[in-house]
Amino acid sequence: MTAKFRDHLGSALLLAFVAVLWLQRDYITVFGGIFPDIVMEIMAALIVLTVILSFTPYAAMKETEGTAKEEGEAINWTELAVVGVILLAWSVLLRTLGFALSGVLGFSGISWYLGGCRWEPKGIAWCIGIALAVTYLLIFVFVSLLRVPLPAGTIFG
Repeated sequence: MTAKFRDHLGSALLLAFVAVLWLQRDYITVFGGIFPDIVMEIMAALIVLTVILSFTPYAAMKETEGTAKEEGEAINWTELAVVGVILLAWSVLLRTLGFALSGVLGFSGISWYLGGCRWEPKGIAWCIGIALAVTYLLIFVFVSLLRVPLPAGTIFG
């Protein structure tokens, strides 16, 4: 399967997904649908842009000899398992630690493991800083803007 075919197939599937979501939307209030509609419109526009770019000679994914993965190349199951364990621990600790602390631990753990900066203090600090920023951004968006309460945790609540 070529990269261009994967781009076309992925774009068609995502566009069909957005179309199904669009057809099934039914809001109780007029204002309840503003945010989901905007998200679906942005997704549809980006998918159409991806389709258009996949037909240009400067497509995002070009297959070259040195960078293309071989068809039979194995998936790194170890990384997948470690990230799965981190996500499982995150979801188990969410009720106890709350979203803020478990979010920082989860985001920093995944970025530390996948980032490749195993025991470098600068890399660990960078991962924790990114995790703090992402967690704060999510808390700000959900709690302050959308007025959706996030779990405080039994330790802090």
